[in-house]
Amino acid sequence: MRRFVVIGQKASASPDFSLINLPASSGRLDVLLRCLRAALLFSHGLRRDTVVYLVLLGGPRAPRVLRVEGATARFLRPDERSLAVMAQKALAAPVEGPGFVTVRPGIAVAEGGLDVVLADLGAAAVYRLEEGATDLREVALEAPDSAFFLGDHLGFDEMTRAALDGLAATAVGVGPVSVHADDAVTLVTNELDRRESLSRPR
Repeated sequence: MRRFVVIGQKASASPDFSLINLPASSGRLDVLLRCLRAALLFSHGLRRDTVVYLVLLGGPRAPRVLRVEGATARFLRPDERSLAVMAQKALAAPVEGPGFVTVRPGIAVAEGGLDVVLADLGAAAVYRLEEGATDLREVALEAPDSAFFLGDHLGFDEMTRAALDGLAATAVGVGPVSVHADDAVTLVTNELDRRESLSRPR
């Protein structure tokens, strides 16, 4: 199982943003949605072995987490506007009780922040994407269930960094050049694809 956790320091935890001007009205939720697309969608398909958590720390309803599971999600489209509509509808749905509440197939919302994500990860090995860290290509991923944490355009806030330090998260990089968050997700996904391809019997 592959898991990606994207921290949106100002990303809107409420549905009160404009689809016409998503970057300016949503606390850059668009950055997180591009990461979602990079992790879950490929040409004419959806990755069934992947779960994405968008940690929304901006706005009056924060913190909240939007979870999208490739195994059960349906009708996800790759364009940013469609993903924004999906997020807006999910965030507008009533959510009661602790933990994740499913609002449509494969899509769930939880009240809370990083704590609810960590409770949901179970025994997954934890990695954080950092510039200048050991290249992912040089790191052995021994656990079958891995969780990759990355920040939005603002990076990690201090509380997230402290929590990941407490988990002894392994810092990994994706190359010598600084790239956008969604491109980092693409590079990690591609590396995992290559490893799986090499491990399959011919």
